[in-house]
Amino acid sequence: MLRSIVPYGRVRTLQILASFLVFCILLSVLRLYRRQSPPPSIYDYTDGKTRGAWQNETGISPPVSDETSYLRYLVHEYGLTNEVPYFARRIRPQFDAKATKSMTEISGLKFISRAFQRVRADDEQLDLRAEKPIQVSVAKSPKPDQVDASALLFGISTSYDRLTYGNSSLISDWARWLTTGNGTSNGASLVLTLHGATTREINLISSTLHEAGIDAVVLPTEDAQGSTARYMDLVNLLTHRRGELQGEGREKKFLALVDDDVFFPALGQLLSRLSKYDARKKFYIGLPSERSDWVVENNVTLTYGGGAVFFTPEMLNAVSRLPCLNTTTRTQTRTHSSPTPHVEPRTGQWDEALYTCITSSSDTKLHLLPSLYAPSDDLAVPRTGYASGAHPLTLHHYKHRHRFEPGKAHLVAALCGESCFLQRFFFRGDGWVLVNGHSVAQYPDGVDVLPATSPLSPPRSKGATTKNKNQSENIARVDEHLVLDREDTPERRVRDRKVVSWAGPKRTWRLLDARAGSGGEVWQAYVKRRGSPASYGDEDDGLPEGDTVHTQDGPSDVDSVIVLIWEQ
Repeated sequence: MLRSIVPYGRVRTLQILASFLVFCILLSVLRLYRRQSPPPSIYDYTDGKTRGAWQNETGISPPVSDETSYLRYLVHEYGLTNEVPYFARRIRPQFDAKATKSMTEISGLKFISRAFQRVRADDEQLDLRAEKPIQVSVAKSPKPDQVDASALLFGISTSYDRLTYGNSSLISDWARWLTTGNGTSNGASLVLTLHGATTREINLISSTLHEAGIDAVVLPTEDAQGSTARYMDLVNLLTHRRGELQGEGREKKFLALVDDDVFFPALGQLLSRLSKYDARKKFYIGLPSERSDWVVENNVTLTYGGGAVFFTPEMLNAVSRLPCLNTTTRTQTRTHSSPTPHVEPRTGQWDEALYTCITSSSDTKLHLLPSLYAPSDDLAVPRTGYASGAHPLTLHHYKHRHRFEPGKAHLVAALCGESCFLQRFFFRGDGWVLVNGHSVAQYPDGVDVLPATSPLSPPRSKGATTKNKNQSENIARVDEHLVLDREDTPERRVRDRKVVSWAGPKRTWRLLDARAGSGGEVWQAYVKRRGSPASYGDEDDGLPEGDTVHTQDGPSDVDSVIVLIWEQ
Protein backbone atom coordinates (compact mmCIF):
# COMPACT_ATOMS: atom_id res chain seq x y z
CA MET A 1 0.00 0.00 0.00
CA LEU A 2 2.79 2.30 0.85
CA ARG A 3 4.58 1.59 -2.42
CA SER A 4 1.59 2.72 -4.45
CA ILE A 5 1.35 6.07 -2.72
CA VAL A 6 4.89 7.23 -3.34
CA PRO A 7 4.76 7.23 -7.17
CA TYR A 8 1.44 8.97 -7.04
CA GLY A 9 2.91 11.80 -4.87
CA ARG A 10 5.79 12.33 -7.22
CA VAL A 11 3.52 12.74 -10.22
CA ARG A 12 1.33 15.17 -8.34
CA THR A 13 4.30 17.35 -7.42
CA LEU A 14 5.50 17.47 -11.02
CA GLN A 15 2.03 18.46 -12.17
CA ILE A 16 1.91 21.36 -9.73
CA LEU A 17 5.35 22.65 -10.79
CA ALA A 18 4.45 22.42 -14.47
CA SER A 19 1.21 24.30 -13.91
CA PHE A 20 3.03 27.09 -12.05
CA LEU A 21 5.62 27.39 -14.82
CA VAL A 22 2.91 27.64 -17.50
CA PHE A 23 1.12 30.27 -15.43
CA CYS A 24 4.29 32.41 -15.16
CA ILE A 25 4.90 32.15 -18.90
CA LEU A 26 1.34 33.18 -19.72
CA LEU A 27 1.50 36.13 -17.27
CA SER A 28 4.76 37.41 -18.82
CA VAL A 29 3.35 37.15 -22.34
CA LEU A 30 0.21 38.99 -21.29
CA ARG A 31 2.19 41.87 -19.71
CA LEU A 32 4.40 42.24 -22.75
CA TYR A 33 1.36 42.25 -25.01
CA ARG A 34 -0.44 44.96 -23.02
CA ARG A 35 2.63 47.27 -22.61
CA GLN A 36 2.35 50.31 -24.92
CA SER A 37 5.24 51.68 -26.91
CA PRO A 38 6.84 54.79 -25.31
CA PRO A 39 6.24 58.17 -27.00
CA PRO A 40 8.96 59.25 -29.43
CA SER A 41 11.83 61.23 -27.82
CA ILE A 42 12.94 64.61 -29.07
CA TYR A 43 16.42 63.17 -29.18
CA ASP A 44 15.31 60.84 -32.00
CA TYR A 45 15.15 63.90 -34.26
CA THR A 46 18.29 65.76 -33.25
CA ASP A 47 21.80 65.56 -34.50
CA GLY A 48 23.16 64.69 -31.10
CA LYS A 49 23.87 68.23 -30.01
CA THR A 50 21.06 68.21 -27.46
CA ARG A 51 21.32 65.73 -24.64
CA GLY A 52 19.01 64.74 -21.85
CA ALA A 53 19.62 65.62 -18.22
CA TRP A 54 22.11 63.38 -16.50
CA GLN A 55 21.06 62.03 -13.14
CA ASN A 56 23.15 60.39 -10.51
CA GLU A 57 22.25 57.13 -8.74
CA THR A 58 19.81 58.92 -6.45
CA GLY A 59 17.79 60.18 -9.44
CA ILE A 60 18.45 63.84 -8.50
CA SER A 61 20.02 66.23 -11.01
CA PRO A 62 23.37 67.66 -9.83
CA PRO A 63 23.45 71.38 -8.83
CA VAL A 64 24.18 73.90 -11.58
CA SER A 65 27.45 75.81 -11.15
CA ASP A 66 27.41 79.59 -10.68
CA GLU A 67 29.41 79.96 -13.88
CA THR A 68 26.81 78.00 -15.84
CA SER A 69 23.92 79.99 -14.36
CA TYR A 70 25.63 83.27 -15.17
CA LEU A 71 26.26 82.32 -18.81
CA ARG A 72 22.62 81.32 -19.24
CA TYR A 73 21.54 84.64 -17.73
CA LEU A 74 23.78 86.55 -20.17
CA VAL A 75 22.43 84.64 -23.16
CA HIS A 76 18.84 85.28 -22.14
CA GLU A 77 19.22 88.88 -20.94
CA TYR A 78 21.38 90.23 -23.77
CA GLY A 79 20.34 88.03 -26.67
CA LEU A 80 23.70 86.32 -27.13
CA THR A 81 24.05 83.34 -29.44
CA ASN A 82 23.20 80.07 -27.71
CA GLU A 83 26.56 78.64 -28.75
CA VAL A 84 29.52 80.73 -27.58
CA PRO A 85 33.29 80.45 -27.21
CA TYR A 86 33.71 80.80 -23.44
CA PHE A 87 36.50 81.38 -20.93
CA ALA A 88 36.32 82.19 -17.22
CA ARG A 89 39.07 83.20 -14.84
CA ARG A 90 39.22 84.05 -11.12
CA ILE A 91 41.38 87.01 -10.06
CA ARG A 92 42.59 88.05 -6.62
CA PRO A 93 43.97 91.55 -6.01
CA GLN A 94 47.21 91.69 -4.07
CA PHE A 95 47.61 95.06 -2.32
CA ASP A 96 51.38 95.37 -2.64
CA ALA A 97 51.84 98.22 -5.15
CA LYS A 98 53.08 101.57 -3.88
CA ALA A 99 51.05 103.45 -6.49
CA THR A 100 48.74 102.65 -9.37
CA LYS A 101 50.75 102.57 -12.57
CA SER A 102 49.70 103.48 -16.07
CA MET A 103 50.24 99.83 -16.97
CA THR A 104 50.72 96.96 -14.53
CA GLU A 105 52.84 94.30 -16.20
CA ILE A 106 52.38 90.67 -15.17
CA SER A 107 55.27 88.43 -16.17
CA GLY A 108 55.30 84.67 -16.15
CA LEU A 109 51.53 84.26 -16.31
CA LYS A 110 49.16 83.83 -19.22
CA PHE A 111 45.76 85.48 -19.14
CA ILE A 112 44.19 82.67 -21.21
CA SER A 113 45.60 79.47 -19.73
CA ARG A 114 43.72 77.21 -22.16
CA ALA A 115 41.72 77.55 -25.35
CA PHE A 116 38.18 78.91 -25.32
CA GLN A 117 35.47 76.28 -24.80
CA ARG A 118 32.76 76.28 -27.44
CA VAL A 119 29.66 75.56 -25.37
CA ARG A 120 25.88 75.61 -25.72
CA ALA A 121 23.97 77.45 -23.00
CA ASP A 122 20.97 75.11 -23.35
CA ASP A 123 23.05 71.98 -22.80
CA GLU A 124 21.52 70.51 -19.65
CA GLN A 125 24.78 68.73 -18.85
CA LEU A 126 26.78 71.96 -19.05
CA ASP A 127 29.06 72.36 -16.05
CA LEU A 128 31.29 75.42 -16.40
CA ARG A 129 34.12 76.12 -13.95
CA ALA A 130 36.42 79.14 -13.86
CA GLU A 131 40.16 78.71 -14.01
CA LYS A 132 42.08 78.85 -10.75
CA PRO A 133 42.73 82.37 -9.41
CA ILE A 134 45.75 84.43 -10.34
CA GLN A 135 47.02 87.38 -8.31
CA VAL A 136 47.41 90.87 -9.71
CA SER A 137 49.15 93.80 -8.04
CA VAL A 138 47.07 96.84 -7.04
CA ALA A 139 47.63 99.82 -4.77
CA LYS A 140 45.60 100.35 -1.62
CA SER A 141 42.90 102.96 -2.19
CA PRO A 142 39.56 103.79 -0.57
CA LYS A 143 36.55 101.64 -1.28
CA PRO A 144 33.20 103.42 -1.69
CA ASP A 145 32.09 102.55 1.84
CA GLN A 146 35.30 104.04 3.25
CA VAL A 147 34.87 107.54 1.79
CA ASP A 148 33.45 110.41 3.86
CA ALA A 149 31.99 112.85 1.34
CA SER A 150 30.10 114.99 3.85
CA ALA A 151 31.97 118.11 2.68
CA LEU A 152 30.27 118.00 -0.74
CA LEU A 153 26.96 119.46 -1.93
CA PHE A 154 25.94 118.82 -5.54
CA GLY A 155 23.37 120.52 -7.76
CA ILE A 156 21.84 118.82 -10.80
CA SER A 157 18.99 119.83 -13.10
CA THR A 158 17.32 117.25 -15.33
CA SER A 159 13.91 115.80 -16.19
CA TYR A 160 11.69 113.03 -14.91
CA ASP A 161 11.87 111.24 -18.27
CA ARG A 162 15.66 111.14 -18.24
CA LEU A 163 15.76 109.78 -14.70
CA THR A 164 13.28 107.00 -15.38
CA TYR A 165 14.75 105.99 -18.76
CA GLY A 166 16.53 102.64 -18.96
CA ASN A 167 15.29 101.31 -15.64
CA SER A 168 16.46 104.50 -13.87
CA SER A 169 20.06 103.86 -14.90
CA LEU A 170 21.14 107.46 -14.15
CA ILE A 171 20.03 107.11 -10.54
CA SER A 172 21.93 103.81 -10.31
CA ASP A 173 25.02 105.63 -11.59
CA TRP A 174 24.57 108.44 -9.04
CA ALA A 175 24.30 105.89 -6.24
CA ARG A 176 27.86 104.75 -6.98
CA TRP A 177 29.27 108.15 -5.94
CA LEU A 178 26.56 109.52 -3.61
CA THR A 179 26.32 106.44 -1.37
CA THR A 180 28.52 103.81 0.23
CA GLY A 181 27.30 101.27 -2.31
CA ASN A 182 25.31 99.56 0.44
CA GLY A 183 22.16 101.69 0.39
CA THR A 184 23.35 104.39 2.80
CA SER A 185 24.59 107.92 2.14
CA ASN A 186 28.31 108.65 2.09
CA GLY A 187 27.60 112.12 3.50
CA ALA A 188 27.33 113.98 0.21
CA SER A 189 24.11 115.93 -0.39
CA LEU A 190 22.19 116.71 -3.56
CA VAL A 191 19.83 119.46 -4.70
CA LEU A 192 17.92 118.15 -7.72
CA THR A 193 15.57 120.21 -9.86
CA LEU A 194 13.17 118.59 -12.34
CA HIS A 195 11.82 120.89 -15.00
CA GLY A 196 8.15 120.59 -15.79
CA ALA A 197 7.62 117.80 -13.26
CA THR A 198 4.29 117.13 -11.57
CA THR A 199 3.89 116.73 -7.83
CA ARG A 200 3.49 112.98 -8.32
CA GLU A 201 6.73 112.78 -10.33
CA ILE A 202 8.59 114.82 -7.70
CA ASN A 203 7.41 112.45 -4.97
CA LEU A 204 8.31 109.35 -6.99
CA ILE A 205 11.85 110.55 -7.67
CA SER A 206 12.28 111.64 -4.05
CA SER A 207 11.23 108.18 -2.90
CA THR A 208 13.52 106.43 -5.39
CA LEU A 209 16.53 108.50 -4.32
CA HIS A 210 15.77 107.87 -0.65
CA GLU A 211 15.53 104.12 -1.22
CA ALA A 212 18.90 104.21 -2.99
CA GLY A 213 20.44 105.92 0.05
CA ILE A 214 20.94 109.30 -1.65
CA ASP A 215 20.53 112.39 0.56
CA ALA A 216 18.57 114.66 -1.78
CA VAL A 217 16.10 117.51 -1.95
CA VAL A 218 13.97 117.43 -5.13
CA LEU A 219 12.39 120.64 -6.43
CA PRO A 220 10.32 121.53 -9.51
CA THR A 221 11.27 124.20 -12.05
CA GLU A 222 9.29 125.92 -14.76
CA ASP A 223 8.87 123.88 -17.91
CA ALA A 224 9.67 126.89 -20.09
CA GLN A 225 13.15 127.37 -18.60
CA GLY A 226 16.13 126.26 -20.62
CA SER A 227 19.09 124.32 -19.23
CA THR A 228 21.25 127.43 -18.75
CA ALA A 229 18.57 129.28 -16.77
CA ARG A 230 17.92 126.26 -14.57
CA TYR A 231 21.60 125.92 -13.68
CA MET A 232 21.89 129.63 -12.98
CA ASP A 233 18.99 129.24 -10.55
CA LEU A 234 20.79 126.32 -8.92
CA VAL A 235 23.50 128.72 -7.77
CA ASN A 236 21.04 130.38 -5.39
CA LEU A 237 19.42 127.08 -4.46
CA LEU A 238 22.78 125.62 -3.45
CA THR A 239 23.59 128.68 -1.37
CA HIS A 240 20.25 128.39 0.40
CA ARG A 241 20.57 124.64 0.96
CA ARG A 242 24.06 125.02 2.38
CA GLY A 243 22.66 127.45 4.97
CA GLU A 244 19.97 124.95 5.96
CA LEU A 245 22.50 122.14 6.36
CA GLN A 246 24.85 124.41 8.27
CA GLY A 247 22.01 125.04 10.74
CA GLU A 248 21.82 121.26 11.25
CA GLY A 249 25.55 121.12 11.98
CA ARG A 250 26.46 119.74 8.53
CA GLU A 251 29.17 121.94 7.05
CA LYS A 252 29.65 121.88 3.26
CA LYS A 253 33.07 123.03 2.05
CA PHE A 254 32.63 122.53 -1.70
CA LEU A 255 29.49 123.10 -3.74
CA ALA A 256 29.23 121.74 -7.26
CA LEU A 257 27.08 122.14 -10.36
CA VAL A 258 27.24 119.04 -12.55
CA ASP A 259 25.53 117.59 -15.61
CA ASP A 260 23.24 114.66 -14.91
CA ASP A 261 25.59 112.33 -16.83
CA VAL A 262 28.79 113.13 -14.96
CA PHE A 263 30.28 110.22 -12.99
CA PHE A 264 32.85 110.48 -10.19
CA PRO A 265 34.73 107.14 -10.06
CA ALA A 266 37.35 108.18 -7.48
CA LEU A 267 35.63 110.29 -4.84
CA GLY A 268 38.43 109.71 -2.35
CA GLN A 269 41.03 111.03 -4.78
CA LEU A 270 38.76 113.95 -5.70
CA LEU A 271 38.41 114.98 -2.06
CA SER A 272 42.17 114.76 -1.67
CA ARG A 273 42.72 117.06 -4.66
CA LEU A 274 40.04 119.53 -3.48
CA SER A 275 41.53 119.65 0.00
CA LYS A 276 44.48 121.61 -1.42
CA TYR A 277 42.16 124.56 -1.97
CA ASP A 278 41.36 126.60 1.14
CA ALA A 279 37.59 126.36 1.52
CA ARG A 280 37.56 129.68 3.38
CA LYS A 281 38.77 131.51 0.27
CA LYS A 282 37.30 132.05 -3.18
CA PHE A 283 37.99 129.24 -5.61
CA TYR A 284 36.30 128.31 -8.89
CA ILE A 285 37.31 124.82 -10.03
CA GLY A 286 36.51 122.87 -13.20
CA LEU A 287 36.90 119.15 -13.88
CA PRO A 288 36.98 118.55 -17.66
CA SER A 289 37.04 114.87 -18.46
CA GLU A 290 38.40 114.42 -21.98
CA ARG A 291 39.25 116.13 -25.26
CA SER A 292 35.60 116.78 -26.10
CA ASP A 293 35.32 119.04 -23.05
CA TRP A 294 37.82 121.48 -24.60
CA VAL A 295 37.59 123.86 -27.56
CA VAL A 296 40.30 125.54 -29.62
CA GLU A 297 39.71 128.96 -31.13
CA ASN A 298 42.33 131.27 -32.61
CA ASN A 299 45.03 128.88 -31.38
CA VAL A 300 43.77 129.21 -27.81
CA THR A 301 42.68 126.11 -25.87
CA LEU A 302 39.73 126.65 -23.60
CA THR A 303 37.41 124.65 -21.36
CA TYR A 304 34.46 125.75 -19.27
CA GLY A 305 34.71 122.91 -16.77
CA GLY A 306 33.35 119.94 -18.67
CA GLY A 307 29.95 119.93 -17.01
CA ALA A 308 31.45 119.63 -13.52
CA VAL A 309 32.20 122.90 -11.71
CA PHE A 310 33.04 123.26 -8.00
CA PHE A 311 32.96 126.37 -5.81
CA THR A 312 34.06 127.20 -2.32
CA PRO A 313 31.19 128.77 -0.31
CA GLU A 314 32.70 132.27 -0.50
CA MET A 315 33.07 131.96 -4.27
CA LEU A 316 29.49 130.81 -4.75
CA ASN A 317 28.20 133.66 -2.59
CA ALA A 318 30.10 136.12 -4.77
CA VAL A 319 28.79 134.50 -7.97
CA SER A 320 25.20 134.64 -6.72
CA ARG A 321 25.47 138.44 -6.49
CA LEU A 322 26.72 138.94 -10.04
CA PRO A 323 24.20 140.94 -12.15
CA CYS A 324 24.66 138.60 -15.10
CA LEU A 325 23.37 135.69 -13.05
CA ASN A 326 19.96 136.92 -11.91
CA THR A 327 16.85 136.15 -13.91
CA THR A 328 16.08 139.77 -14.77
CA THR A 329 19.48 140.35 -16.32
CA ARG A 330 19.31 137.08 -18.26
CA THR A 331 15.96 138.15 -19.65
CA GLN A 332 17.45 141.53 -20.60
CA THR A 333 20.38 139.79 -22.24
CA ARG A 334 18.00 137.89 -24.49
CA THR A 335 16.42 141.20 -25.52
CA HIS A 336 19.85 142.81 -25.98
CA SER A 337 19.07 145.57 -23.47
CA SER A 338 21.38 144.53 -20.65
CA PRO A 339 24.26 146.85 -19.74
CA THR A 340 26.11 143.91 -18.23
CA PRO A 341 29.03 142.61 -20.33
CA HIS A 342 27.89 139.59 -22.28
CA VAL A 343 29.54 137.18 -24.69
CA GLU A 344 27.32 134.97 -26.84
CA PRO A 345 27.81 131.31 -25.91
CA ARG A 346 29.70 129.19 -28.41
CA THR A 347 28.31 125.85 -27.23
CA GLY A 348 25.01 126.86 -25.66
CA GLN A 349 25.93 124.99 -22.46
CA TRP A 350 25.33 126.24 -18.92
CA ASP A 351 28.99 125.89 -17.88
CA GLU A 352 30.03 128.21 -20.72
CA ALA A 353 27.39 130.79 -19.76
CA LEU A 354 28.58 130.61 -16.16
CA TYR A 355 32.23 130.95 -17.20
CA THR A 356 31.37 133.95 -19.37
CA CYS A 357 29.41 135.58 -16.55
CA ILE A 358 32.18 135.08 -13.97
CA THR A 359 35.24 135.96 -16.08
CA SER A 360 33.60 139.00 -17.71
CA SER A 361 32.57 140.43 -14.33
CA SER A 362 35.70 139.74 -12.27
CA ASP A 363 39.33 138.69 -12.47
CA THR A 364 38.48 135.20 -11.16
CA LYS A 365 40.32 132.33 -12.80
CA LEU A 366 39.07 128.80 -13.39
CA HIS A 367 41.35 126.25 -11.70
CA LEU A 368 41.42 122.93 -13.52
CA LEU A 369 41.66 119.31 -12.42
CA PRO A 370 41.67 117.49 -15.79
CA SER A 371 41.16 113.76 -16.09
CA LEU A 372 41.70 111.93 -19.38
CA TYR A 373 43.03 114.89 -21.32
CA ALA A 374 45.01 118.10 -20.91
CA PRO A 375 46.41 120.17 -23.80
CA SER A 376 49.97 118.98 -23.14
CA ASP A 377 48.87 115.39 -23.87
CA ASP A 378 48.92 116.22 -27.58
CA LEU A 379 52.71 116.06 -27.41
CA ALA A 380 53.03 112.38 -26.59
CA VAL A 381 49.87 110.64 -25.42
CA PRO A 382 47.54 108.94 -27.94
CA ARG A 383 43.79 109.33 -27.59
CA THR A 384 42.61 105.97 -26.30
CA GLY A 385 39.83 107.14 -24.01
CA TYR A 386 39.01 104.97 -21.03
CA ALA A 387 41.71 102.47 -22.03
CA SER A 388 44.50 105.07 -21.78
CA GLY A 389 45.76 104.06 -18.35
CA ALA A 390 44.78 107.40 -16.81
CA HIS A 391 42.84 107.45 -13.55
CA PRO A 392 40.03 109.95 -14.13
CA LEU A 393 38.33 112.13 -11.55
CA THR A 394 35.28 112.46 -13.82
CA LEU A 395 33.60 110.73 -16.73
CA HIS A 396 31.39 112.99 -18.84
CA HIS A 397 28.74 112.03 -21.43
CA TYR A 398 29.91 108.44 -20.97
CA LYS A 399 26.89 106.87 -22.66
CA HIS A 400 26.69 109.29 -25.55
CA ARG A 401 30.42 109.27 -26.30
CA HIS A 402 31.39 105.74 -25.30
CA ARG A 403 28.23 103.66 -24.70
CA PHE A 404 29.74 102.96 -21.31
CA GLU A 405 27.82 101.95 -18.17
CA PRO A 406 29.92 103.08 -15.19
CA GLY A 407 27.35 101.92 -12.64
CA LYS A 408 28.18 98.32 -13.61
CA ALA A 409 31.86 98.84 -14.34
CA HIS A 410 32.52 100.54 -10.99
CA LEU A 411 31.23 97.60 -8.91
CA VAL A 412 34.75 96.17 -8.80
CA ALA A 413 35.89 99.19 -6.75
CA ALA A 414 34.02 97.73 -3.77
CA LEU A 415 36.47 94.82 -3.79
CA CYS A 416 39.80 96.28 -4.86
CA GLY A 417 39.41 100.03 -4.24
CA GLU A 418 38.70 103.00 -6.47
CA SER A 419 42.15 103.12 -8.07
CA CYS A 420 41.77 99.64 -9.60
CA PHE A 421 38.81 100.86 -11.68
CA LEU A 422 40.09 101.17 -15.29
CA GLN A 423 43.50 99.91 -14.14
CA ARG A 424 45.38 98.24 -17.01
CA PHE A 425 47.08 94.86 -16.71
CA PHE A 426 49.45 93.57 -19.39
CA PHE A 427 49.94 89.79 -19.42
CA ARG A 428 53.25 89.54 -21.18
CA GLY A 429 53.06 85.74 -21.33
CA ASP A 430 50.39 85.75 -24.04
CA GLY A 431 49.97 89.43 -24.97
CA TRP A 432 46.54 90.19 -23.49
CA VAL A 433 45.59 93.55 -21.97
CA LEU A 434 42.83 93.93 -19.38
CA VAL A 435 41.34 97.37 -18.66
CA ASN A 436 39.44 96.63 -15.47
CA GLY A 437 35.75 97.35 -15.94
CA HIS A 438 36.11 98.40 -19.58
CA SER A 439 37.61 95.85 -21.97
CA VAL A 440 39.87 92.89 -22.64
CA ALA A 441 42.05 92.94 -25.77
CA GLN A 442 44.11 90.36 -27.63
CA TYR A 443 46.80 91.19 -30.21
CA PRO A 444 47.40 87.99 -32.25
CA ASP A 445 50.33 89.40 -34.24
CA GLY A 446 52.23 90.71 -31.24
CA VAL A 447 52.12 93.59 -28.79
CA ASP A 448 54.43 95.58 -26.56
CA VAL A 449 54.14 98.34 -23.98
CA LEU A 450 56.30 101.43 -24.48
CA PRO A 451 56.81 104.80 -22.79
CA ALA A 452 54.43 107.46 -24.08
CA THR A 453 57.30 109.45 -25.56
CA SER A 454 58.77 106.50 -27.47
CA PRO A 455 59.20 107.07 -31.23
CA LEU A 456 57.72 103.59 -31.77
CA SER A 457 54.43 104.55 -30.13
CA PRO A 458 51.40 104.14 -32.41
CA PRO A 459 50.00 107.14 -34.32
CA ARG A 460 48.39 109.59 -31.91
CA SER A 461 45.41 110.87 -33.86
CA LYS A 462 44.32 112.15 -37.20
CA GLY A 463 46.70 114.80 -38.37
CA ALA A 464 49.26 114.09 -35.67
CA THR A 465 52.49 116.03 -36.12
CA THR A 466 55.83 114.32 -36.81
CA LYS A 467 58.88 114.33 -34.58
CA ASN A 468 60.94 116.55 -36.83
CA LYS A 469 58.61 119.48 -36.21
CA ASN A 470 58.72 121.76 -33.26
CA GLN A 471 55.88 120.17 -31.31
CA SER A 472 55.49 123.02 -28.87
CA GLU A 473 54.41 125.23 -31.77
CA ASN A 474 51.63 122.80 -32.62
CA ILE A 475 50.04 122.96 -29.17
CA ALA A 476 47.55 125.77 -28.73
CA ARG A 477 48.22 127.97 -25.72
CA VAL A 478 45.83 127.74 -22.79
CA ASP A 479 43.45 130.62 -22.17
CA GLU A 480 44.66 133.18 -19.65
CA HIS A 481 41.65 132.59 -17.38
CA LEU A 482 42.62 128.94 -16.84
CA VAL A 483 45.01 127.60 -14.20
CA LEU A 484 46.21 124.00 -14.30
CA ASP A 485 46.93 122.23 -11.03
CA ARG A 486 50.57 121.45 -10.29
CA GLU A 487 49.88 117.73 -10.51
CA ASP A 488 48.81 118.20 -14.13
CA THR A 489 51.93 119.82 -15.57
CA PRO A 490 53.09 118.29 -18.88
CA GLU A 491 56.02 116.55 -17.20
CA ARG A 492 53.86 114.91 -14.55
CA ARG A 493 51.16 113.78 -16.97
CA VAL A 494 53.64 112.07 -19.29
CA ARG A 495 55.78 110.63 -16.50
CA ASP A 496 55.42 106.82 -16.36
CA ARG A 497 52.64 106.94 -18.95
CA LYS A 498 52.69 103.81 -21.14
CA VAL A 499 51.09 103.14 -24.51
CA VAL A 500 50.24 99.87 -26.22
CA SER A 501 52.10 99.30 -29.48
CA TRP A 502 50.98 96.56 -31.85
CA ALA A 503 50.69 95.53 -35.48
CA GLY A 504 47.92 93.67 -37.23
CA PRO A 505 44.48 93.03 -35.76
CA LYS A 506 43.16 93.84 -32.32
CA ARG A 507 40.37 91.72 -30.86
CA THR A 508 38.31 93.47 -28.21
CA TRP A 509 35.84 92.15 -25.66
CA ARG A 510 33.85 95.00 -24.05
CA LEU A 511 32.22 94.92 -20.64
CA LEU A 512 28.59 93.90 -21.01
CA ASP A 513 27.51 93.07 -17.49
CA ALA A 514 28.70 93.05 -13.87
CA ARG A 515 27.18 91.92 -10.61
CA ALA A 516 28.13 91.46 -6.97
CA GLY A 517 28.13 87.89 -5.66
CA SER A 518 26.76 86.72 -2.34
CA GLY A 519 30.27 86.21 -0.99
CA GLY A 520 31.53 89.68 -1.85
CA GLU A 521 33.06 88.67 -5.17
CA VAL A 522 32.42 90.71 -8.31
CA TRP A 523 31.49 89.04 -11.59
CA GLN A 524 32.31 90.74 -14.89
CA ALA A 525 31.25 89.62 -18.38
CA TYR A 526 33.23 90.87 -21.37
CA VAL A 527 31.73 90.11 -24.79
CA LYS A 528 32.91 90.28 -28.39
CA ARG A 529 29.80 90.47 -30.53
CA ARG A 530 29.19 88.35 -33.60
CA GLY A 531 29.37 89.78 -37.10
CA SER A 532 31.85 92.29 -38.44
CA PRO A 533 33.74 94.24 -35.77
CA ALA A 534 32.16 97.65 -35.34
CA SER A 535 32.78 100.58 -33.07
CA TYR A 536 30.78 100.53 -29.88
CA GLY A 537 30.17 104.21 -30.52
CA ASP A 538 33.36 105.06 -28.68
CA GLU A 539 34.90 108.09 -30.33
CA ASP A 540 38.36 106.68 -29.58
CA ASP A 541 37.77 103.30 -31.25
CA GLY A 542 38.57 104.39 -34.79
CA LEU A 543 42.03 104.05 -36.33
CA PRO A 544 43.78 107.13 -37.73
CA GLU A 545 43.13 107.81 -41.39
CA GLY A 546 45.70 106.14 -43.62
CA ASP A 547 46.82 103.71 -40.90
CA THR A 548 48.30 100.68 -42.69
CA VAL A 549 49.84 99.06 -39.60
CA HIS A 550 46.68 98.19 -37.66
CA THR A 551 43.64 96.30 -38.94
CA GLN A 552 40.18 95.41 -37.71
CA ASP A 553 39.47 91.89 -36.56
CA GLY A 554 37.62 89.59 -38.96
CA PRO A 555 33.90 88.73 -38.65
CA SER A 556 32.58 85.99 -36.39
CA ASP A 557 29.40 83.89 -36.50
CA VAL A 558 28.93 83.73 -32.72
CA ASP A 559 29.29 85.92 -29.66
CA SER A 560 32.35 85.28 -27.52
CA VAL A 561 32.34 85.56 -23.71
CA ILE A 562 35.06 86.12 -21.11
CA VAL A 563 33.97 86.03 -17.46
CA LEU A 564 36.22 87.40 -14.73
CA ILE A 565 35.46 86.73 -11.07
CA TRP A 566 37.22 89.12 -8.70
CA GLU A 567 37.43 87.61 -5.24
CA GLN A 568 38.89 88.43 -1.86
